[in-house]
Amino acid sequence: MCHHNAERNVTGTNAYTYGAAPTFTSITPATGPISGGTSVTIAGTGFTSGGSFGVTIGGADASAVFVSSTSITATTPAHAAGAVNVIIINNDGQTVNWHKRL
Repeated sequence: MCHHNAERNVTGTNAYTYGAAPTFTSITPATGPISGGTSVTIAGTGFTSGGSFGVTIGGADASAVFVSSTSITATTPAHAAGAVNVIIINNDGQTVNWHKRL
């Protein structure tokens, strides 16, 4: 709703909403082969698909499919052995970064 005052200013009440950043709860399974190709499910909240949405695992793009605001499925890329970061990038540019052994 817009309000006008005597100075001819316009105020938009509740005209913009800030969205919460996504959260990361778990990834299942939490380990996989260095050759990649493992289908994983990422659980959390606030996932928003479309646009620039994506998932990186160990710095490489995973093939990700948005499922819902609380679940993502992705296929892991190939990577050397060791712990890696999993980063989810929402279409609004907000990210969540989780360090987990995969």
